[in-house]
Amino acid sequence: MLTALYTILVFCLIIAIHEFGHFAFAKLSKMTVHEFSIGMGTRLFGFKKNGTEYNFRLFPIGGFVKLEGEDEESDDPNAFGNKKPWQRLVVLAAGAFMNFVLGFLIFVIISSFSSGFTSNVVGNVIESSAFDKAGVKTGDVIISMEGENYKSKIHDYNDISYFTYKNGNNAATITFERDGEITKKRISPSYLESEKRTLFGFSPKVFEPSVSRIIIAAYRQSIFVVKVVVFSFADMIKGNVGVADMSGPVGIVNEIGTAAKNGFLNVLYLAALISINLGVVNLLPIPALDGGRIIFVLIEFIRRKPIDKNKEGMVHLIGFALLLILMITITYTDIVKLI
Repeated sequence: MLTALYTILVFCLIIAIHEFGHFAFAKLSKMTVHEFSIGMGTRLFGFKKNGTEYNFRLFPIGGFVKLEGEDEESDDPNAFGNKKPWQRLVVLAAGAFMNFVLGFLIFVIISSFSSGFTSNVVGNVIESSAFDKAGVKTGDVIISMEGENYKSKIHDYNDISYFTYKNGNNAATITFERDGEITKKRISPSYLESEKRTLFGFSPKVFEPSVSRIIIAAYRQSIFVVKVVVFSFADMIKGNVGVADMSGPVGIVNEIGTAAKNGFLNVLYLAALISINLGVVNLLPIPALDGGRIIFVLIEFIRRKPIDKNKEGMVHLIGFALLLILMITITYTDIVKLI
């Protein structure tokens, strides 16, 4: 029951925020909004105000905002398709923007309970470790890390951990700052076979909580999640990540159940990850997604004339069908994993 409750709350919150973004900016642009709906399928209840229906539907796995002239020609001057390109771009991007805002705010809440924040400043160096042998000292600031196939600016310990994951047991060129001087060192990490971990041999300095550090930590965590999602999609395109490594609604429900057993903050953390993930995914230039629609508006802006709605609609329909097939495949894989 707890898993079901958290699942409904997480899905409804993330979907409601996303669709509210589209809805709010459409209203600000004086577009005709026919319906604002949370959930999919049969209408459970709702009301109508100022020409817009507000509905809750049976399945809390989606939602939508129905705008006049979004997928068809319309004579209404306030139709989506009759508004200026920049107004349509704002409305299309607003859903993802609100997902980023939600993720950030959740991370602010989580960070408020933290006893300290790990940093990119070297705290303790383990004796005879890779860092010790390279002459790294307590107080050195790690600025950047560059490996064979991956390099990254370093802002906090999350960036260091992700770099270590991506670079594996390969040597890395690490840029440090010490007393205002910049130095570069080529360092080969050690590999701890018993724990299957790559180690440079240090612990980061931990800073005490403060209002500014809470906000900065939440912001950096949000940016870090965006980066990880983008790189994950890049790995998928390169063939480094398969469908078996992806999760759909069934897999997410399972993860929410696991998080629920470990406390409410873990559920919040997962909600932030899902929200930011949804924001990034929706901005991908894939037909039927917000990113795909944004591409068509940008093309119209460059061409100085609108694209045929029927042709655009067909592209989005094909894109939706392909996404549906992918979702069914991922769901099947999730079920197989559970079995």
